[in-house]
Amino acid sequence: MNSMLLKDRVCVVTGAASGIGRQIALTFAQEGGRVCIVDIQKEKAEAAAAEAGGQAYACNLRSVEEIKATVAAIRADFGRIDVLVNVAGLANRTPIVDITEAEWDLLNDVNLKATFFMSREVYKIMLGQEGGKIINMSSQRSRASDDHHTIYDATKAGVEAITRSFANAGGPHNITANSILPGYVLTPMTRHNLDDENWVRHLYSRVPMQRLIEMQEIANAALFLASDLSNGMSGQDITMDGGRLAHE
Repeated sequence: MNSMLLKDRVCVVTGAASGIGRQIALTFAQEGGRVCIVDIQKEKAEAAAAEAGGQAYACNLRSVEEIKATVAAIRADFGRIDVLVNVAGLANRTPIVDITEAEWDLLNDVNLKATFFMSREVYKIMLGQEGGKIINMSSQRSRASDDHHTIYDATKAGVEAITRSFANAGGPHNITANSILPGYVLTPMTRHNLDDENWVRHLYSRVPMQRLIEMQEIANAALFLASDLSNGMSGQDITMDGGRLAHE
């Protein structure tokens, strides 16, 4: 008996050319998923797709027309979409008084607008199949803010609201929608922080587990939500932050 959790399921992962999205795509592929990598970075997406044995689709997620065309291309190539994971996102560290309209629009487009319209286009396909799973990447910063991540915090709170909306709409059609809230994750872009003793002390004072979360741990949460193991779960948020939000 084949025990792969996602055998032959068509899985679309945005922002999967690198980082957490790439790790999710590779994990899905290892579990039998037919992986479609959607990213604006064409060459990196193709490299990740080759490693996952999947297919890459270059897409500027700020454009609704490109999203529609990409989803249509995936459907034409694979005939269906069983799982969507919206990972693509941008962060900011701009003080409130320095936030520009352009930066506001950029983060809202990539983090919030793209998540909604990508979900909506895939949701239409899932309605015809009477089933599917939508997984959105939020953040612990949807719940715990500071004065340097204002746009990011706001967009991630919006992602969770969108998730709940799709959970309600999709419920009668066997379509689930859930979100993942990572904390501090060890990625190629964050690894350098471990060389900063002050930053490590700052982390340990706030995170009970006193370590960064591994990308594979986030991928494992996505795998759970994408598989039949989570069939009764919808409209929920999985927080994976080493206990950060539980800390006083």
